[in-house]
Amino acid sequence: GKVVEIWGLKGSTPAQERHDGFVKGIESHEQIEVIYEQDGAWLRRKGREIMENALQRFQNIDLVYAHNDPMAMGAYLAAQNAGREEEMYFIGIDGLPGPEGGAQAVLNGQLDATFLYPTGGQKAIEIASKILNGEEVPKYITLETATITPENAEKYANR
Repeated sequence: GKVVEIWGLKGSTPAQERHDGFVKGIESHEQIEVIYEQDGAWLRRKGREIMENALQRFQNIDLVYAHNDPMAMGAYLAAQNAGREEEMYFIGIDGLPGPEGGAQAVLNGQLDATFLYPTGGQKAIEIASKILNGEEVPKYITLETATITPENAEKYANR
């Protein structure tokens, strides 16, 4: 499939990690090709502009992978405006709750999936408290993530 990748902010750690994870995930699938990638600066407006350009340049786009949900939504809106939103899948990252969040966009049928990207703030406070109390803490801490799809989006949209 042909993929448009909308970067968060090239040079930033989160954008690089999201790109690297995507590349690692598709590396064993030779049929997947990133045909267009641009820096969206984490902005919905930029996601829309990038997608407008991609739609003009490419007749066939199978997937839009954006480094956050707002850019994925911007891309979706551009495709919808062009009458092409049914031709491709839209995936974002963050899975934020609330009416403007990615989980709700999945529920609404605008995004096909998003990935929960935990910020770790609550866990950082828990660990800091343990350190201050002289308790042992693990050297490495893995935060849980989840794939949000139409089947489970309601659980995440209302959390």
